[in-house]
Formats: sequence, C-alpha cells, structure tokens
Amino acid sequence: MRSLRFAAVVAAAGLLLQSSASANNAVLDWNEHVLNTTRLSRLPPPPISLFIATYHIAIFDAVNGITRTHQPWLVDEVAPAGADMDAAIASAAHTVLLACWGQSTNPRNHHRVYEETVAKIPDGPGKTAGIAWGKHVAEAVLAKRASCGFDKPIPGPYSSQDAGKWRETPPGFRPATLPHWAKVTPFAMTSPSQFRAPPPPALDSEQCAKELAEIVKIGARDNAERTEYQTLSVAFWSDDLGTCTPPGHWNIIAADLARRYKLSVPETARLFALLNIAEADACISSWDTKFFYSTWRPETAIRELETARNAHWKPQPEFIPLMMSPSFPSYVSGHSTFSAAAARVLERFFGTDEIEFTTTSDGLPGAVRTFKRLSECRDEIGMSRLYGGFHVMADNVEGQKCGIKVADWVMENSLQPRSGAMHASN
Repeated sequence: MRSLRFAAVVAAAGLLLQSSASANNAVLDWNEHVLNTTRLSRLPPPPISLFIATYHIAIFDAVNGITRTHQPWLVDEVAPAGADMDAAIASAAHTVLLACWGQSTNPRNHHRVYEETVAKIPDGPGKTAGIAWGKHVAEAVLAKRASCGFDKPIPGPYSSQDAGKWRETPPGFRPATLPHWAKVTPFAMTSPSQFRAPPPPALDSEQCAKELAEIVKIGARDNAERTEYQTLSVAFWSDDLGTCTPPGHWNIIAADLARRYKLSVPETARLFALLNIAEADACISSWDTKFFYSTWRPETAIRELETARNAHWKPQPEFIPLMMSPSFPSYVSGHSTFSAAAARVLERFFGTDEIEFTTTSDGLPGAVRTFKRLSECRDEIGMSRLYGGFHVMADNVEGQKCGIKVADWVMENSLQPRSGAMHASN
C-alpha cells in the first residue's frame, strides 16, 4: 500500500499552484514526445539516459521554481510572478530537445509540437513569463551538463586478446560503444565509481564454469532449454536502437502509474526527474564497472576458456548465442542496472513494490505483459539477458545490486522537500 502521507498529498494536490490532474498533465505529454524522439534518433542507451535526465531535470526545476516545494537540482530561483506552468514546461522541454536531439532528429517536429502546445495557452503576461522562465532554466541546466564529459571520447585500446578480457564479437566485430561513458560526471553520485561492483567470478572458479554452463543451456540459439515466453522475453526487453531504450521503457511504465494515481503536474515532474537521474547515473555506474574489469562476453568465454585454466570447463567452440552480443564488456549488465534503479525509484516513490501493471514493447510490437510487482518485472528483464546468451548470472545480480544502490542514493539526496512545504513522503 502507498504511504499514508503520500495518499494525503495526492488528495491535496489540487491545492498546489497550477497543478492539474493527469488528464491534463503537460509533463506526461512532453514525456511522450521525448520517447518518440528517442525512437527516431536511434541513439544508444548511454546518451539517451543522459539526455532524458537533462530534459526532465529542466522541466522539474522550471516547475519547482513556481511551486517552491522541493530543493532544485540546479536552479534555485523564484519564477516570475504569475508565470504559467504549462508554458514553462513547454519552453524548458523545447529548449533541451533542440540542444540534445537537434542533430539526430528533425527539429521541425519539436518546433511543431511546441508551437501547437503554446498556442493553446491564453496569451498574456503569464504565458510570456512562463516561456522565458522555462528557457532560462533549461539553458542553465544545459550549461551545467555541457562540461560533464559526454562528448569527450577517450582513446583506447579497449579490446584485448588476454583470457577473460573483452574483445569484439561476431558477426559485426563492432568496436567498444562509448567507453568514455565510464568517466562522465554523474547527476547525483559523487563519482562514477561510487557503486562499482566487486570483481567478477575468477576465471578458474567453479562459479565461472557453472554460470557459463547455464548460458549454454538456456542462452543458445539452437536447442536451448527455454520456454516460448522466455525466448520472446529477449525481444520484448531488447530495447535496442530505434526503440525507446531501457530508460525510456521505464518512463512508459512510470507514465502509466502517474496517470493511474492521478499525480499532480508538480509531483509528476519530480517523479520523472528522480527516475531519470537514477537511470542516467545507473548507466554511468554500469559503464564504470564494465570498463574497469573489461570482462569478455559469455560467447567468447564459452568458446575460448581452456580447461587448463579452468578445470571445471570444457570449451565449446560451436556455441552461438540467441542474440548478438552488445559491443561492450559483459560485467555488469547495463539493462539489469537500469531496471533495478528504475524499479527501486518507483517502489520508493509510491511506497510499495506491490504494484500491478501492464506494459508493451517496441521490440516485440503487439505483445503485452502484466506484472504484479515492480521487482517481478525487474527480475524478468535481468533473466532476458541470460536467455539471449550475452550475460551470465553474475552480470545480472551485481548489476541489480548496483542499480538499487544508485536509486537509494538518488532518493535520499536529490530533490528533497523544502522545510515546511507540503510534499509527498517519497
């Protein structure tokens, strides 16, 4: 059950300045637009997680400058008197869209949606002030993130022929994806390595051999011991290029919950800012672990780990995974980290893990899946990476641990209530 304090806040949400029910929620409208933009951009999860976090932080700080209920992420100024909240949200969103997605998607789409949105807001000083305020906040947030290192590649090499170390995998033998993301400045964590996972299982250990054997059993392309549901899980949760990506998938889930619980506009803005700060930092943390240990993919280990190095293992050179391995080190699973962070944020925000919900998939159009708990969804996502044959259990388990730590840190250190302000206990 949701916390009593949170229920009281939802009941009193109408008292918040310019807040509205989810039927007319500008944050949800602009969240839908940014997810469609993400699909069109075909960018990988690291930049998407950072861009969506920047986007929702700008929206939150713009809204919070009007309501003044919580500590901001950055902009701790009072919005101009009478500033229209919907105008501020539209202006903040539009400014970040052009800055972050302007080169990967058609800016005309953003201009059109923005112009149609602000045209519905009555003209007057409030609209003018809201537009100026939203743009001011977004530009400040963008300026702050400009020096985070997201656009500063670090020369390698990142590939190695040493046993246990990551190397390119077939069929494309693609180079490492964005290895410098391990050094990007986080939004809330104190450093990229704050929640670095412990070392992976030793190459000569029985655990290493058992985990590889499990992937041979459930993650092979042919003759694997998987149910149809488990096989389809791989595509359902693939969240690859051209989809809304892992963080975007959890934004869809969060949007459904915001509508169900009829969150006010300010609370929706805070929910999405917290969620996406956690998702962005989960990505940075995952990439830190990935490129610190640089662990080879299961398919490489299954084919190349020699019995002389691990007495519990016999190489299987014919192994082919169900899904092509992503082009970065295996340990830890990025999707497991993303999903654990997202599920934990939603659990803490709404006060319970026991939330039944349904979600769809960009990777498996038409399919619908229902879960009784947030953690049930999180765990299915983690296992889908094993069924795909490109992660072992340690990747999943340690990734989840990392994601939960990131989420807890964000929930305890970001966007906290101002003293004396009416707020949710989340």
